[in-house]
Amino acid sequence: MQNLYIGAKPKKPGLLPGTMIFTGERKVGEITLEAFRYNATEIQRFELKKPAEIPALLHDDAILWLNVNGLHAPEIIAEIGAIFGINSLFLEDILNVGQRPKVEFGPDYLFYVQKMIRANQAEECLNIEQISFIHGRNYLLTFQETEGDVFDSVRQRLTKNIGRIRKAGADYLAYALMDMLVDQYFVVLDNLRELLEPLDDDALDPSAGEDLPAAVRNCKNQLILLRRSISPMREVIDGILRDGGDFWEDATVPYLNDLRDHLLTVTETIDSYRENLSGVLELHLAMLSQKMNSIMRILTVIATIFIPLTFAAGIYGMNFDYMPELRWHYGYYLFWGFCLIIGVLMLAAFKWKKWL
Repeated sequence: MQNLYIGAKPKKPGLLPGTMIFTGERKVGEITLEAFRYNATEIQRFELKKPAEIPALLHDDAILWLNVNGLHAPEIIAEIGAIFGINSLFLEDILNVGQRPKVEFGPDYLFYVQKMIRANQAEECLNIEQISFIHGRNYLLTFQETEGDVFDSVRQRLTKNIGRIRKAGADYLAYALMDMLVDQYFVVLDNLRELLEPLDDDALDPSAGEDLPAAVRNCKNQLILLRRSISPMREVIDGILRDGGDFWEDATVPYLNDLRDHLLTVTETIDSYRENLSGVLELHLAMLSQKMNSIMRILTVIATIFIPLTFAAGIYGMNFDYMPELRWHYGYYLFWGFCLIIGVLMLAAFKWKKWL
């Protein structure tokens, strides 16, 4: 079942602002640095061994995308931050992987926190990873907790010069990566829908027992985590549109508006799934209640039929000396005939009243 209380471990209290401590779990052996330097005519890919190699890749006529896989070595993140002049508070937020999605503004760069969400179908849960962006005028830095992401199509568009990504600036690259994150949200929602659709049929099956409430709770937890991770991203886009004009070209702004619309669609879909889950559970409880009412109605009919029979049996079970019927030759058969007639008449009356 999806753990609703996932997140980074809190930092120790009393630390100075800007103290760089990794709050997540180590997910890779060594930190890897992957770099793309490109312009409209050419592209180069680099596997860097240490941050000291980065300054040689910076050129005014090219865009640099540096992707960092692994955050467990604060000294490496600090060295990268020193090269680009990144505020220590932003570096602290990069290592504190429980951050809420947000946008903050530096002197000559923007800082974004996003969430990469993927469905773990084997365990029926979500894998949520923090992605941090440092967006400068001719560079984009991305920091991930582990290797493997949803950006392979962006890498392919860069290397094969597909679309306008090589001709545009770092802002369009940032948009392209954010767009891939949002597209992945739709994939996650499709996987959730496959889990939700059978629940509609199970809700009508009273024999579903305890499995259905547990499945509903697991899906609800996933939807809560999804909304918690995705909803603030609309505020990120709004902040960029409102105050990020110096780093975003006018030609890229319509793409951001489109991205905001996609986020709105995702949020509305999550809300509709949550409402549907509430209806599924209510329907299941109503079916259980109906089944219980049917059982109680049958038991009540049986008990009602036996009331006059018990009364008759009680009378003839008394130990009086003078009870003429006890001496009749056919008294025993008459008693059973009386019981049978009473039972049939009562069943007929219940049927006529539509109580059965």
